[in-house]
Amino acid sequence: MHFIENVFPPLLRFIDDGRRVAIVTLVNVEGASPRPVGSQIGVSDNGDHVGMITGGCAEKAIAAEALACIRKGENRLVRYGAGSPYVDVVLPCGSGIGLYFEAIDSEAIVRSVCRLHENRKPALLQIDPEALNSRIVETEALEASNSFEKACEPDFQIHIFGEGANLIALCSIASQAGYQVNAFSPDAAALQHLAGLEIDGAVIHREADFTNIAIDPYTAVITLFHEHEWELNILYAALNSNASYIGALGSRQTHKSRLEALAGMAPTQRPVSDIHGPVGLDIYATNPNEIAVSILAEITKRRRASS
Repeated sequence: MHFIENVFPPLLRFIDDGRRVAIVTLVNVEGASPRPVGSQIGVSDNGDHVGMITGGCAEKAIAAEALACIRKGENRLVRYGAGSPYVDVVLPCGSGIGLYFEAIDSEAIVRSVCRLHENRKPALLQIDPEALNSRIVETEALEASNSFEKACEPDFQIHIFGEGANLIALCSIASQAGYQVNAFSPDAAALQHLAGLEIDGAVIHREADFTNIAIDPYTAVITLFHEHEWELNILYAALNSNASYIGALGSRQTHKSRLEALAGMAPTQRPVSDIHGPVGLDIYATNPNEIAVSILAEITKRRRASS
């Protein structure tokens, strides 16, 4: 089954198809858990569900509970595992988890989150487990609260600029890892090959001007050129953005020369040292697929460490 981190886009598709939905959020963990607090499952009134909370051992029971909430039009706070009245649902790790089921205002919440995400803005889901209600708050309007808070960020995207096998490998593997992929290349053959692969969610750009591209805090920028004359303007634009991660392919000597060239250009908002080069974790990668894995590992490490 395909894992989905952000349950709101598929929930919006359910709603647009005329379905009622529930949002299930992991609000408490006592002991070990395969998924962190804040993990979610979205459930449609026909039983379809997306997301993951327990790694598979309780998802059917959670979906059934969500269906009951949808049918009765009520919100619930339910405990599973240790200390739960549901003795037939046992978590292998021996832990106890608390789940909040939102069925009353779920449609409004889904639409609010998706509207913010369309504009690449984060939202905050505030849950009051005692009052059994929840709401979406724009982070710009955030006020102090004793509620449980779940950050709902736009899908993380990777702008990949490059040519040949390295471009194709990173686009393919990044998509499989759940990242939103945007490929930019002057290499018509590579772009044609990517289009033929029909990579899920990949957006392929054929324009020659790489500098007029929107970059936000939920974006990584990667250059994978062997002919490095393309990359300076791209990296310069990235250094004048709030990109989460900037990386460039090349040897240590190439990277040194790259930084010297960028330092000779007009001043940037960020120091040239913000560029990771050679790009990726040092796993002794020797081929395009291994290079792609090392890049994704470094992006993931940086994202999770910062959160």
